[in-house]
Amino acid sequence: MLSIENHQIRSSQKTTLCLLSLMAIFLFPHGILAQESPVPSGKVHSKTANSSVNIDKQKEQEEIERLIKEKRYPEAYKLARQFHKQDPKNLNAIYLLAYIEKEVHFFRKGLLTLQEGLSIDPENVDLSILKSEILIKEGHLKKARAILQHFKKSHPGNKTIQEDLLKTYFPNGYENNIPAMDQHLFSLGQIQSPFEMDTFLISALPSWNLNITGLGINYSGGSVYIADAQLESPMASGLRFIAGRTEYMGFSPGLGSGMNSWTYAGLDTRISDHLDLLIDAGDTSLGRAGIYSHLFYNPGVFSLDIQGVNNMVWGDFGQAVQLNGSESGVSVSASLQLSRRLSVGANYWYYDYTLDNGSLSYGNLHNTFGYMDYQITEDPSLDLLVGYDDWSVMANSPAIAALVPEIIRQQYFLVAFNGLKQYENGLALNGQIGGYNDFYNHLASFEAAAGIRYPVSMHWSFYGNAVYFEESTIYSGPSEELMLGISFLF
Repeated sequence: MLSIENHQIRSSQKTTLCLLSLMAIFLFPHGILAQESPVPSGKVHSKTANSSVNIDKQKEQEEIERLIKEKRYPEAYKLARQFHKQDPKNLNAIYLLAYIEKEVHFFRKGLLTLQEGLSIDPENVDLSILKSEILIKEGHLKKARAILQHFKKSHPGNKTIQEDLLKTYFPNGYENNIPAMDQHLFSLGQIQSPFEMDTFLISALPSWNLNITGLGINYSGGSVYIADAQLESPMASGLRFIAGRTEYMGFSPGLGSGMNSWTYAGLDTRISDHLDLLIDAGDTSLGRAGIYSHLFYNPGVFSLDIQGVNNMVWGDFGQAVQLNGSESGVSVSASLQLSRRLSVGANYWYYDYTLDNGSLSYGNLHNTFGYMDYQITEDPSLDLLVGYDDWSVMANSPAIAALVPEIIRQQYFLVAFNGLKQYENGLALNGQIGGYNDFYNHLASFEAAAGIRYPVSMHWSFYGNAVYFEESTIYSGPSEELMLGISFLF
């Protein structure tokens, strides 16, 4: 979907690999497993569960739960197996054993354990939710969705069912359905208005979604303002339809102002449980047909993200808009999860820029970036990012390079802190702070940003972010960026 978010991504792909981030974190206690099926407190909902639990068994169960919350899984697993062996028809013992098996990725064992409980109580909601979560982790999304949709009818207010049902549509998180790479690499859009699993979105899915967003960028030598309206259909049978329009307005001294626009429609489809394809096509005010495509593949610990644009409005600068600039190119990103907290990745971009409605070639961009991402804490989420970037713009001549203020050459090392906190009411706060050292231009610099997203009701939410670059990867000199948006569900 080539909307303001895609513009942000294009801008971010060129600006925020130097991002060094730390969130203004508001501590708020959560359960250790808040996003998954909860550890039962004393009983599993069951038609046949005994209401008077033996005191010794209750103490044993509480000890297992304590070890699970402390993530001492080997000890918890040993006790849970003993608990289950002593009372093989006890649904709490079955649940705890299967829960641990899910957490340590003994998925097949977990399903077999759950089947013992479901043979006793086929309509047990806790055991069924846990089964669906294992199926999701194994990639059996349709089977998991069928289970969750069955129980959503009898338990419409169950938040765990709602959250897990969303995962069957977007197993890697709703934010990964939006064309972007690792969220810790960008200051615009994805980090500042995080697309986490908001309560309003979970409860309303599937539904129509209308996003209205405004973005302003002010930098030394000009400014650009963008407005976008985008309508998305409900996802059904793995398909979602998208249509929208983006307006660009650019300003710079000596050139006055200029305007461009992009009107588009497209289709988002899940080709398989792990493969998603989005294609937008439309027309620009330059009279040139454009296309945007995004392929996202994530079979597990490895992910691959490929995005391509052709004849799109070059909307990163006021000068580019005023001079009827267009861009075509491709970006490729790959990441590998080495452990629960540590991941590594690499990105490569190639873009070709033209001015005067394609008649004047500006040059092309090559960019290669490698990084390591370590999650320091989970709740709130605090990540350390370390990376190295090699950036070059091959302009056709110095005179053409002077028309749009791209930085022609950079090589820099960055260290970044990025934080995100999401509250029970759906409020999400995030931010970053840090800096980078440019070896080529001999510059050391910092950047800072803060963002918010809040669901006001079940049908609409607002989001926004503010970013300050002391010396960004695109602009020569400081730049400030502000984005505000409203999302409607109906």
